[in-house]
Amino acid sequence: MKILWWSLAAVLILAGLATVWMPIPTGVPLLALGMIVIVGTSRSAARSLRSRRRKTRHLNSAITWVEERSPLQIARILKRTRPRK
Repeated sequence: MKILWWSLAAVLILAGLATVWMPIPTGVPLLALGMIVIVGTSRSAARSLRSRRRKTRHLNSAITWVEERSPLQIARILKRTRPRK
């Protein structure tokens, strides 16, 4: 099952990279969805993102902004990566 999720994440990231320069804004959301799938299926990826969020305030505020505006299932995945105080 994990292989299926990682394959989906790879497809989303590759499609995001292929369309990031197009005038229709589909690249960034596809990259974000790929990241969310990876973080949702890998503890080490979640720990790595938590560490990066702790070190980079701008990234932390951007992901917090996405957390507050995303559906509940996606918000739960992203909230797990909040830096611990």
